[in-house]
Amino acid sequence: MYITYELLKEKGACSDGLNWFQQNFPEGCELNEETIARVKECSTDFVWWFYSNIQQDKKLYKLCGVSWSNGVSWSNGVNRSNGVNGSFGILNSYGVDCALFLSNRKRVYLIFGKEVSEDRFLEVENKLYEKLGRWRPDFNNIKALHLKNGSDWELTPIKNAEEISKREAWRDMPRKAVEYVASLPEFDADMFFEITCIDLR
Repeated sequence: MYITYELLKEKGACSDGLNWFQQNFPEGCELNEETIARVKECSTDFVWWFYSNIQQDKKLYKLCGVSWSNGVSWSNGVNRSNGVNGSFGILNSYGVDCALFLSNRKRVYLIFGKEVSEDRFLEVENKLYEKLGRWRPDFNNIKALHLKNGSDWELTPIKNAEEISKREAWRDMPRKAVEYVASLPEFDADMFFEITCIDLR
């Protein structure tokens, strides 16, 4: 993959990141080990943006003091933890937001905000995805643009991407999946409507 200033700008990189890139790679660069190593010279914000939008490789986690962890954003000093945001000094924890120095926070399984056992969660999750099939809500039209241009990312006009409303994104949720969700004892019609705009109240 060849990275250019125009590509980063098109994908929404911050001005500091763009300026740093232009100073360090005026002619652009290949996405390789050397590039990844040099990204750490820039601000932490750009490192995380680069990880999320360009690299998507756990090698960059190491630049922010993150190890043996997944789903980490805008955080530093995270070890053996998952689902961490805006935090520092986290160990052996799950689902952490805006915390400084925390350890051994256990995973909590929730369905419509109600705590359930791991077995119950996995049972509902498996059945839900079975009924969803390949369907997922799309909140932008990038997939449609990609398909319209022969499934070729080089030809896909990312600048034409548009946000899709919540109502439109969830409108085509498979009926059997909706019915299954509504049948759950944990079901909350108000919360479901708030999330999907599908009114089962």
